[in-house]
Amino acid sequence: MGGGLARAPPLGVLVALLWAPLAAGAAAVGAAEKSRLRDQVVEMFDHAYGSYMKHAYPADELMPLSCRGRVRGMEPSRGDVDDALGKFSLTLIDTLDTLVVLNKLDEFEDAVRKVVLDVRLDNDVVVSVFETNIRVLGGLLGGHIMADMLKAQNVRLQWYKGELLHLARDLGYRLLPAFNTTSGLPYPRVNLRYGVLSPNSRTGTELDTCTACAGTMILEFAALSRLTQETVFEDTARRALDVLWEKRQKGNDLVGTVINIHNGDWVRRDSGVGAGIDSYYEYLMKAYILLGDDTYLERFNAHYMAIMKYISQPPLLLNVHMHNPTVSIRSWMDSLLAFFPGLQVLRGDLKPAIETHEMLYQVTKQHKFLPEAFTSDFAVYWAQHPLRPEFAESTYFLYKATRDPYYLQVGKSIVESLNEYARVACGFAAVQDVRTGRHEDRMDSFFLAEMFKYLYLLFSEKRDLPLDIEDYIFTTEAHLLPLSLSTARPPCPRNMTMFRRGHGEEEIFTRSCPSAQTLFPNNPTFTRTIRDAHKQLLQPGAERLALFRGIEFPLHDTRMEPLEILKNMGLTLLPLGDRSMQLTGIRHKVKGSLVLSEPYQACAAISNRKEVQGKMALAQRGECMFATKARNLQEAGASAVIFIDNAEGSCSEEMVLFQMVGDGSTGDIVIPLVFLFQKEGQVLLDALSQHRNVDVLLATKPMFLGEEKTDQPLSASQLHEAATETRTMMLTSAPDQA
Repeated sequence: MGGGLARAPPLGVLVALLWAPLAAGAAAVGAAEKSRLRDQVVEMFDHAYGSYMKHAYPADELMPLSCRGRVRGMEPSRGDVDDALGKFSLTLIDTLDTLVVLNKLDEFEDAVRKVVLDVRLDNDVVVSVFETNIRVLGGLLGGHIMADMLKAQNVRLQWYKGELLHLARDLGYRLLPAFNTTSGLPYPRVNLRYGVLSPNSRTGTELDTCTACAGTMILEFAALSRLTQETVFEDTARRALDVLWEKRQKGNDLVGTVINIHNGDWVRRDSGVGAGIDSYYEYLMKAYILLGDDTYLERFNAHYMAIMKYISQPPLLLNVHMHNPTVSIRSWMDSLLAFFPGLQVLRGDLKPAIETHEMLYQVTKQHKFLPEAFTSDFAVYWAQHPLRPEFAESTYFLYKATRDPYYLQVGKSIVESLNEYARVACGFAAVQDVRTGRHEDRMDSFFLAEMFKYLYLLFSEKRDLPLDIEDYIFTTEAHLLPLSLSTARPPCPRNMTMFRRGHGEEEIFTRSCPSAQTLFPNNPTFTRTIRDAHKQLLQPGAERLALFRGIEFPLHDTRMEPLEILKNMGLTLLPLGDRSMQLTGIRHKVKGSLVLSEPYQACAAISNRKEVQGKMALAQRGECMFATKARNLQEAGASAVIFIDNAEGSCSEEMVLFQMVGDGSTGDIVIPLVFLFQKEGQVLLDALSQHRNVDVLLATKPMFLGEEKTDQPLSASQLHEAATETRTMMLTSAPDQA
């Protein structure tokens, strides 16, 4: 297709262009096998959705191990994770358009009736603006669009009169108060009944939000505006995007991960394509496709060139400092970046998409699932897997672009892993640790909204679908919005980007549709040639990828007895009589008596402050971030904190060494912090229960080995630095929970 800045083609046009060179290769996968896998996906969906409807509805989520619904306030708090729950039957709403894609039209009509009759939004509950937008508002809009389509085809829902759109409009107005800030960036949370800042809202004190949280509103808000003819939603989302664009680092077009919602200052300056920032980039590209506004393409292209210059180091996607992007600032990648190859397909940049996807596939094959985070040498960094769909999403887009049957095999491996390692009697359970296979009593709504949609589309043919998928674009939650919305409102003349012509090098598809002949120059083995270079990444003896600019972060497993592990982590236990135990014998140390934190998880204000004052506190992992616990105990006067894992039976003999993570601004935490797995931590708990006084010494491994010669006491910062050279884990920056 020709160049220029005219309206981007529908995704279907893009994909049709890319299919041609390799279409014949699809015959390598038999039609019967592909059909069998499609039917298996449907059966798996029936198991998951049926379990939710039987055991959980009208609750927001299913607890698949307990076979009951998760109702906010009736289960132990999971911190920020629970901000997605609003007592509005989240999973049902999030699943609406998936039912249509999978041809579950009877179930869809029944689900629409249930939403119309049962769902109420006037709930006194504080929810995440981001999650509520992409899951609930997006789900209501996708459901409305599907209902309108089926009604127009005289297939179903002749009774439907736009009730889902009315609910969506109601929800949109309940989210708008979050944008009442000086900058126009939204508060991260809003009370569905009381908004923000009112006496009853219990929110409005937040100072910052993530880039994705502020920049992932435009698709849903613009669709709502264009369906209701009320422009306030689209204008509000545009304003937030304008602020993020204005606050980018002008010299390199990178943005940070967390921003102050009042003054627009960057709180976290790490820049990548994963957690906290991912869907901001996605929505710039897709807003151009959906809304027909060149502004979004200009901005996306500027960011994309910066990403490919500084962040992309194929097959890896690094995190760099936005003001000094030649510096990599963390040693690991998170699983949310798995969406990025799919976005690169949308742009037509297939080579790096194939490379990164292949790396992710190799990690997935090693661990059965993609861990929440993994290191530069592909060891597990954060072992959880909450059934995220981003890898399946990119697999679908790569197959659609190339028709390479290899990606059908990748999809098959996803199906098999889910059935073998995540399926339980009441649905599918998240994996708490990919190394042990231990389950978590959790089945997030996105599993039904996204995973089954992408897998079904991967294995289906056009004739299997009740709609033409090429007429829609996927939101970040895989809800379907029609491309026809681009004609519902002209582009906003105030929203033009001052793009610096000649800044950087424009790539071949910056201003034109991808050319199949350019992507695949008469070479049907194109994708395989790229993949083969990355198939040995995880093989024993393979050359280490020294891609983090000289920084290495090895995490090796060990086989030592608990007391020996304690010693190497900076802890030694020595009995000093019948009534006490003490750690002693070292001249340079941090020493204190043990006391159990109350509450034990230390996520709230410490109630036993007098006992904690000047003592070394024991606290349990879980419910909130390590940084939150550390601040609470530091404020209570603790001299140090020892965190004990909440996973029953975890021990250093079986687990890869664990590094605690903070919230991006841990400079205020000055007391020493240590993490122990449950088995080693139990040694301290047992000692505390058996003896009136237990004194603990924290010191670095060189001290215990007699290698530390200085006569000067170590400062807290020196202790932190020295401890990171041993097996003592200290706080680093990361967007996740303890």
